[in-house]
Amino acid sequence: MSGTHMNTSPSTRARTAATKTHSHRFSQVHGIYPLQRYVHGFGTSVVNAFDVDVWTRATCLDWLSLRLVVRRGHVRISLRQICADGSQQDLGQLEQDGVGTQIFPRLLLSDLSGALLPVVDAESEDASYDILFCTDDQPETSDLRINYVFCTFKRAEYVQHNTQVFRDYLRHHRAHAEAHLTLIDNGHDGSATGGAAGSGVSPDDHVTVFANNNTGGAGGFGRGIYETVYGGLAGQGFSHVCLLDDDIYLHPEMFARNTAFMRFLKPGYHVGAPMYPTSEAQKIPCHSACFGHQYCATVHPSDIALGAELNTSDIPAFLNMDRTPDSTGWWWSCFAVSDVLRIGLPYPFFIKMDDVEYSLRLQNAGVELVIPFSFWVLHDDFEEKYTAAMQYFRFRNRWVLLAQQDRLQDTQDFVHQFDQLVRGFVSGRKYEHAQLLLNAMDHFLRGPSYLITQEKQILSSVFALVRQEKNVPMPTPPAGAHVVNELPLSRNARNARLTERTWNNHFMPLKEHVVIDTTRPNSPSDCRRGQAVSYWNPHKGLGFTVQRDSARAFSQMRALRQMRQRILQEFPRLLPRYRSVKPHLTSPAFWASYGPHNTQPLLTADARTKAQNDQMRAQAHLAQSTRCEVSTLRTMAPPKDMPAAAIRRDGVTSTDLAILNSLRNRYQGQRCFVLGNGPSLTVADLDRLKDEITFAANKIYLCFDETDWRPTFYSVEDLLVAQNCRAEILALDGTTKIFADHMLPYLPRQANHTYARWLPPMDNRSPFREFSNDLTKGICWGSTITYSMLQMAVHMGFKEIFILGLDHSYVEPKTKQDGALVSEGEINHFHPDYRKPGEKWHYPVLDRLEHSYEYAKDFCDSIGVKVFNASRFSKLETFPRADLDEVLSQDIPS
Repeated sequence: MSGTHMNTSPSTRARTAATKTHSHRFSQVHGIYPLQRYVHGFGTSVVNAFDVDVWTRATCLDWLSLRLVVRRGHVRISLRQICADGSQQDLGQLEQDGVGTQIFPRLLLSDLSGALLPVVDAESEDASYDILFCTDDQPETSDLRINYVFCTFKRAEYVQHNTQVFRDYLRHHRAHAEAHLTLIDNGHDGSATGGAAGSGVSPDDHVTVFANNNTGGAGGFGRGIYETVYGGLAGQGFSHVCLLDDDIYLHPEMFARNTAFMRFLKPGYHVGAPMYPTSEAQKIPCHSACFGHQYCATVHPSDIALGAELNTSDIPAFLNMDRTPDSTGWWWSCFAVSDVLRIGLPYPFFIKMDDVEYSLRLQNAGVELVIPFSFWVLHDDFEEKYTAAMQYFRFRNRWVLLAQQDRLQDTQDFVHQFDQLVRGFVSGRKYEHAQLLLNAMDHFLRGPSYLITQEKQILSSVFALVRQEKNVPMPTPPAGAHVVNELPLSRNARNARLTERTWNNHFMPLKEHVVIDTTRPNSPSDCRRGQAVSYWNPHKGLGFTVQRDSARAFSQMRALRQMRQRILQEFPRLLPRYRSVKPHLTSPAFWASYGPHNTQPLLTADARTKAQNDQMRAQAHLAQSTRCEVSTLRTMAPPKDMPAAAIRRDGVTSTDLAILNSLRNRYQGQRCFVLGNGPSLTVADLDRLKDEITFAANKIYLCFDETDWRPTFYSVEDLLVAQNCRAEILALDGTTKIFADHMLPYLPRQANHTYARWLPPMDNRSPFREFSNDLTKGICWGSTITYSMLQMAVHMGFKEIFILGLDHSYVEPKTKQDGALVSEGEINHFHPDYRKPGEKWHYPVLDRLEHSYEYAKDFCDSIGVKVFNASRFSKLETFPRADLDEVLSQDIPS
C-alpha cells in the first residue's frame, strides 16, 4: 500500500496554516458529527452538493471538513466550490490507495459561499469508499429526537418500502435514540389485522401504527402531531416532528441529512425538502419539481412553485433561484415540538391546503422556512395520478383559508371570479370539473361544521362523480384528431357573439375531434369546434377525452346563476363562522376526538346559546370590577347543560382569568410552603401544616388516608403523571387545582379547576429561564412542577416561601421504554406506592432543575421574596437552608 497524500490549493493551504492550532479537533477524543454523505448514484448533481448558503444562514455550524474513507482500491477526489455566478474553484484533492482515511483541512463557513461539491476524479474498478462532510462543532440541539409521521391511505407497497428504509437507517446509523416512525393508517379498519385496506406495517419499539378514520392528509398528519405532542407518544420526549407523504421513495441518507441539519438548526426555523418527480424508487432525477411555494392569496389556487424544472446538474441555477418560499409540501416538513405548543395543531383540511395553512401560521409566528438543495424527496409524478376530484379540494379548501384570513371581503369580486372559473370548465367541456366546483361552493356555504361532520359522505360523492376526467395512458393523440392550441379567434363579430352566447359553441352542429396539448398555452375557446375534446400531455403520454353535452352545460349554467345569488346572500354571515371556529379546530381538545375509530369530533365551537354567551361576559365583567373570593367565582362556572366539549375546547377562559386575577397578591406579605414529594417528606410534618397555606403536586394524595391535612393549592404539569393518574387527580376534592392549559386534553374542566396559559421555552435544553409573577399571562416552564408552584406563590403575594420534601436526589431504574424510565419499585418518593413496578416516568435532568432553581432564586431576590429550603434532607444548595421545627415554632405572619 502506498503512502497517503493530500493535495490542496494555495488558498486552502494558507487557511490550514493559519488555523493549525485547531488540528486537535479531529482527534479521537472528540465526537465527529456526520453532516452529509456522498450518494454514488447521484454523481455530480445538486443532491451531492453541500448547501453552504443555507447552512450559514440557518444553523450554528462554524466549520466543516471532508473525509474520504477507503475500504478497498484506489480513489482520488476533488472538492469544488461553485458560486452563483457560475465560477468554480477546486479547493484541493484527497487521494487514498488501499484501506485508510484522508481528511480535508478545516473550512470555515464564513469564508465560503455557494456550494461545495465532491468530484470523483479517479477510482479503481474494485474501489469501495465513502465521502463524508463532517464536523466536531457542538450542535444547537444535542439531544435531538424526531418523530417521522407518515399518513397513508391504501398505499401499502409504498409505506412498507419506506418503513424498511427507515429501519435500515436506524440500523446503519445507530439512530434508535434519535428517530421514531409513526404511521397514521387512514385505511386501517381498527381491527387487529388492519383489514384489507390497511398498510400491513407491523409496529415495534421504533415504529408505531395508529388506526385512523380516513380524514385525508391533514387529518392523518394532524393526528400524528397530536399523538406526538399531546397524546400516546407525548412521553417519549420528541424535540421535532417531521411529516412525510406516503407516495414517495426515501433513502436512508435523507434521514441522516435531516438529523444532521436539525442538530445544528437555530431556533426560529422549520425545514422542508425539494421534491423531484419520478416513478421509480432508484431512478435518478434530472429535473426538480418544487422547492416550496410563494402564497398569492388569490381565489384560484395559483401559488408560485419555486425551483421547478431546474436541471439537477446545473448547480448555479439552484443558487440563483428565489429561495424565499412561504410554504413547503408535506412530502417533507420538519418543525419543533415547541413551535406546535405555541401555534397549535393543523386545521383539518382534507387533502389540499393543509401544508400551506400550517406553513403560513409558522411564518406568522416568526418561524422561517428553509429548504436545503442537498435534501431530496422522490415523489410520484402528480400528473400521472391527476383526476378532476383534486379540483374540488384545491378550490374549496382555498376558500376556507381565505375566509380565515379575512381576505374575502369583496363579495362581488369573489362571485365574478367563481363565475369565470365555472364558465371556463363548461366551455372546455370539462363538466365533471364544473360540477365539482359547484358542489364545492355549496359545501363551503354550509359552513365549517358541515365540512367536518359530513367528510365521509363528501368524499364518496366527489370520487363517484369523476368517471371520465382523469388521466389514462395516451401516448399519441386519438386517430383523426388534430391539435388546436391557440386557435385564432373569429374576426367576424357575429360569429364571436354566437360563440360566447352558446358557451363556446355548445349548440352548434360541429363534429370535430380536437386535441388540447396541455404542455402548451391554451384557452377554453381553443376547443370550440370540438364535439369531442382530448386533453393530452405528450411528455407524460397521458390524457383524457370528453364529449360535448349541451344539456349538461345548460343545467350547470343555470345552477351557476342560482349559486351567484346564494353567495351574495350568505357571505356576510358565513365568513365570521370560519374565523371563529379555527381556534377550536386547531386545539388538542378537537384533535383528541378527530380521527380515532368510534369517536365523533367535538364540534361545539359555535354552539353556545346567546344566554350562555351573556353569562360568560357577565363573569368577565364581575371579575374586573371586584376582587371576588375564589369560591364565589366558582359558583359562576358555565351552566350544567353546556356540553362538556364546549367547556373543554376554550383553553384559558375569562372565568380562569378572573379567578387568577382575584388571587393576585391575595396573601400579600404572608408565608407559604411548597412541597416536593421526596422521601424526606413525612405525614407527621404534614399534620403540622394544617393551618398553613400549602402548594402540593402529583401523587401527594397517596398520604390522604393517613392525615387530615389537605393542600390549599394542587397542580400537575407532567403529561405522564396526568395520563397515569387521571382518575385519581380528577377525584381530588377539598383543594383548589391550578393547571397549565396544556393539561386540558388529560385533565378536563371541573368546578375546582383553574387553568393558566402554558408558556413553554423555545429550547428546553438552554440554561435560560423565564419566571412569571403574573398567572394571567401564564406559567413558564422550568422542568419541574416546583418551579411552577413557586410562580403561583409569587403571583399570590407571599413574601416567605419554604420548600419542603425537595430531596433533589434520584436513583434511576435500569429499564427504559419509549424514551421513558420504567419503575422497578419505589425508592425516590415519600410513599411506597408512588411508582408501581412497570409505571413509566420521566427522569429529572438535575442540571436543568438547578438552572431553574437558580433563576427562581435570582428573580425572587430581585423583588424581595425570600425562598428557603426547609427539607429534612436535600442535596439542593441553591436556596438558603431553614430549620422546619424553628419555622413552625414561630407565629404565622398575618
